[in-house]
Amino acid sequence: MVLAAGGHYVEAPVSGSRVPAEEGRLVAMLAGRPDAVAEVRPLLEPMCAKTVVCGPAPQALLIKLAVNICLIVTVTGLAESLHFGERLGLDIGVLVDVLGSSQMASDVSRVKAVKLAGRDFTPQAAIADVLKNNRLITEAARQAGIASPLLDVCHALFAETLALGHATLDMAAVVHAIEARTEREEARR
Repeated sequence: MVLAAGGHYVEAPVSGSRVPAEEGRLVAMLAGRPDAVAEVRPLLEPMCAKTVVCGPAPQALLIKLAVNICLIVTVTGLAESLHFGERLGLDIGVLVDVLGSSQMASDVSRVKAVKLAGRDFTPQAAIADVLKNNRLITEAARQAGIASPLLDVCHALFAETLALGHATLDMAAVVHAIEARTEREEARR
């Protein structure tokens, strides 16, 4: 419709949340006609550390979905790791330090580990939004005939977190669903 009206269309999803946006550290994924992408790219540079040309639309959106798989699975795994450590009586500060210094460390894992350790669920990416993104990715996977076993588990955990009343908390609050599952296991013993 945009093209039919004589306009130009460029997809420009970003990877990053509020803090990276404030610091100009977002990564923009651009898709569309090369001339239109070249025109839009400089407009995004003030808030983006990097802009990546992904090809024609919808390639940027699909790359964004693939990136979000990694984000969702990483944060869910981190929540499970800290829950595991807490239940075993480990020094959570030491665990957070090791995770933040290891080869698995990333800006996301460092930030979310500290949030989890401090039970700080101030939203950067809220549970309801992550669940919606998880659903979009899962639907795209199903339409393409792609298996998404890790994302399916995450979807269930985020849905459980939402059902527990944590829709507006940060995605790290997925630990609440993991804790609830542990409590159900303990009650069965």
